[in-house]
Amino acid sequence: MSKQAEKKKFNFGQFYGKYGIALIFVVIFVAAALFVPGFMSTYNLKSILLAIACTTVLGFGATFIIILGHINIAYGSEIAFIGCIACMVDVATGSVWAAIAVALVIGVILGAVTGFIITKFSIPAFIMTLALTEAARGGAVLVTKGNTISGISSGFTFMGQGYVGPIPMAVIILLICFGIMWVILNKTPYGRYIYAVGGNSKAAEASGISPKAVTFKAYLLDGALVGVGSLLLMGRLNSGVPGAGLSYEMDAITAVIVGGTSMSGGSGTLGGTLVGAVIVGIINNVQTLMGVDSNIQKIVKGVIIVGAVIIDVVTKNSAKKAR
Repeated sequence: MSKQAEKKKFNFGQFYGKYGIALIFVVIFVAAALFVPGFMSTYNLKSILLAIACTTVLGFGATFIIILGHINIAYGSEIAFIGCIACMVDVATGSVWAAIAVALVIGVILGAVTGFIITKFSIPAFIMTLALTEAARGGAVLVTKGNTISGISSGFTFMGQGYVGPIPMAVIILLICFGIMWVILNKTPYGRYIYAVGGNSKAAEASGISPKAVTFKAYLLDGALVGVGSLLLMGRLNSGVPGAGLSYEMDAITAVIVGGTSMSGGSGTLGGTLVGAVIVGIINNVQTLMGVDSNIQKIVKGVIIVGAVIIDVVTKNSAKKAR
């Protein structure tokens, strides 16, 4: 076979890397529009956007973490803990700005503690965030005494339920977070360091990049986004619920993986995560509209994660063969 023919030979890895996530989105959206009654209603489409706002914001932070080859499985517990405290501050002070500040500060502190322990003691991220899952959920129940925090301000609720014209406020916040994180990942030296460390930490260190510093900062950013996510969720619920956020880490991580970020680190995009989150939201919504049992929905999510990882492995192997 000539070199020219080899160049023209179809390569699945390259094709999927360029167009795969977009094609999946189009196929799923068109299928839902054609075969699921009520899917295309304005109310339902807005419901999907409101439902995915929190997990998508979490997914943006998870993208940084997973590109580095790490993980955070504590999102659900963290947003419950942070969100309940933010609601308590809002009720006590009547100031939504105080609640926002507290949520962001606590989120960054949790991210700092997580990043410090992981980098200082070389504890696997899975183990550290598993411990955080238990601690944060226990903290949420402890600070609220197991009670729902009601009576939050309209400003707080507006973040999760309000609209600016026809656009949900939660979506506006989501897009602001996307813009900030996109600039950091794509237009700053730190963003290049993320990919370098995730691709080969030893080579990155040899070139003068500190993998520990890069990882620590990623968990700080992740923590800030968890704080934002907690405000969106509790605003949507119109109260502080200590049991809220269950399995949110699954939706966030699924969105990242479906969006093309490799679990082995080194590659991924925020645009992919955004589209992945919409795909996961559509699948969840379609199953709900069709009356699918909630336990079956969990099975479907598990299958999606495994399928996305398999595709990642296949595309990477295919891309290597093409070199």
